[in-house]
Amino acid sequence: METKKLNRILLEYLYQTVRAVRTMSKTGEGKEILGGIPGRPEDLELRVDRVGEEIIRELLAKNGVQAEIFSESENGSITVGKGKADLYVSIDPFDNTILFFTGFRHTWYTAITFYDKKRKPLCAGIADILDGKAWIFDGTDTFLLDMKTKAKRAISPHPHKLLKGPIALASYLMSSQYSVKFLHYFGDMVKNMDTKALLYPFGGSHIYGYLADGRVDAYVMFDEPRSEIDPSFAIAKSVGCDIGEVDEKGTWKEYEFIPGKQYEKVDFFIAACTKELRNDIIRYYLEQKHL
Repeated sequence: METKKLNRILLEYLYQTVRAVRTMSKTGEGKEILGGIPGRPEDLELRVDRVGEEIIRELLAKNGVQAEIFSESENGSITVGKGKADLYVSIDPFDNTILFFTGFRHTWYTAITFYDKKRKPLCAGIADILDGKAWIFDGTDTFLLDMKTKAKRAISPHPHKLLKGPIALASYLMSSQYSVKFLHYFGDMVKNMDTKALLYPFGGSHIYGYLADGRVDAYVMFDEPRSEIDPSFAIAKSVGCDIGEVDEKGTWKEYEFIPGKQYEKVDFFIAACTKELRNDIIRYYLEQKHL
């Protein structure tokens, strides 16, 4: 599959989805509840979540691309084309649905990654719907795109190496499904954080743009859904971030996209700007685990 063609589809997807969601928001639409998310009692599927799915299906069909799309919705796996799929697409059509539902105009994103049949990322994008910026991995370069001016800025992660000092640490804390475990192991660290350190209480598929451009240094989660990782981790990975899972003994395993596993969860997940920071997070976790 020609990378240039996929990058054009990627950008069309991001621009069309941003416009569609903004229009829905202005007219007060998009909040209709369509159902739940399999394995996610804290989450809902709204009408706004289907917009991105519909757009990418139409774009792939129009461009003659046969693909299998994996989404967190009850649709699960969507096939485009009648022949054998040329590639896989992982999509989070709307990140932070619950904020949209409750009326918060805050952290609205859409994310997508194209993978070849060997599960290698070909290109990926995360669009900030409200701010009009997009983090792009085009298969070679990774950059922040101003969707209005088309200006591009090269990005890189922060070189932070220790779980102390003015670190920016992210974890999704808005639901007790995730916050309880995080605070059990890292609560004392939070209490004793440097006065200039930041605990960013959000996460999900948009966080990999923040990692890639140095806004956060690490993202730590327990029971992280794969559907929140697959659509965008390639962006942070492309600039050298370490992304993977840790077992009970502290053994590290690089994260991999596995088609059809989007409803599964990762027991202990870390995405960090450096290997040293990753190791320090694991060290702290093991110390707390054995207290």
